Amino acid sequence: MSSETPKEFQDKFGTVGKSYKTYRPTYTEELYSIIDSYCDSKRDLAIDIGCGSGQATAKLAKYFKKVIGFEPSQGQIENAVKTENVDYRLSAAEKIDLPSGSVDLITVATAVHWFDLPVFYQEAKRLLRDNGSLILFTTGFIQILNNDEAQKINDNYRSGTLGDYWAPIVKYVIDGYVDIKPPFENVIRKTISLPKLMSVNDVIGIYSSWSGYASFIKAGNKDVLPEVKQNLMNAFKTTDPDAEIVETNFPVYMVLSKK
Repeated sequence: MSSETPKEFQDKFGTVGKSYKTYRPTYTEELYSIIDSYCDSKRDLAIDIGCGSGQATAKLAKYFKKVIGFEPSQGQIENAVKTENVDYRLSAAEKIDLPSGSVDLITVATAVHWFDLPVFYQEAKRLLRDNGSLILFTTGFIQILNNDEAQKINDNYRSGTLGDYWAPIVKYVIDGYVDIKPPFENVIRKTISLPKLMSVNDVIGIYSSWSGYASFIKAGNKDVLPEVKQNLMNAFKTTDPDAEIVETNFPVYMVLSKK
């Protein structure tokens, strides 16, 4: 393992951990089918690093005897999905307390861009057994498909209102993970879609789960979400914020590799 010291973790999500769990879209069976097909038959231990509230972690339980989610944010761990053969541990991504060569699969869901990548890659190489898999994926930003005005509001909130409050590394997500480059050969890249019919309140819930929003509020700014909500309702010409009338899509970018 590299002798470099992992950089200090800054909890971007702890204050909105409950929102993150409630509103983020659930990964589809298509994604787990891709993971299942890619991994070989040895399925003793999978670990999900930067597991957040455990949405992706729990789904791995179907395919592996044991799954451990590692997460540095106490706020996320407290809201984690409980499943029989899944454990959660508070830990930085760059220093995992497991034996070398003991892991069959490492996944990182919408988190690897926050890591100290050179240090993490060295740790992944240490943890994985030969032919073990490293699968990195991220959900892209929400797209509103059925209302041009609402999509403009959506874009303005993300890149205008919150533009100065995103960490620079969020560019990895905006660019579709093209600059996420695992330390193994034969890397495969896939993009799948995650469509979801939502209400205006659901969309506002998504907005409230963003790290950029947490930084915006932490900086002492007035909460703009009530105004954004009203603007979206006006765009859809509705008075019911719970009506499921917003057709959305979330691109999912996958990077698959083996040791």
